[in-house]
Amino acid sequence: MSEIELVKILAELGHTKRLSVYKFIMKYGSSGIIIGEVGKQLAIAPSTLNFHLNRLVDAGLIIQAKNGREVYCSANFERLDSAIDLLTSECCTVPES
Repeated sequence: MSEIELVKILAELGHTKRLSVYKFIMKYGSSGIIIGEVGKQLAIAPSTLNFHLNRLVDAGLIIQAKNGREVYCSANFERLDSAIDLLTSECCTVPES
């Protein structure tokens, strides 16, 4: 993962509404949850939710899969893990004096 990708992920998760959407979707693991249920449970209007989901999908944090007429959202845990790995990759690497 590049630092540019990391910045994008952090920027998207830095928005309170997107962070709450992401955290909610994470609870459902790889099976995911229907978009309509996300909006219902978090009391977010469909157009607003669509905007936030598009940003999370664009950052690679959410994966969407269509099943008939329903669209399921699941968290891309590998993407988040990569971001955390990059953030911590230089932890404790300052040379001792």
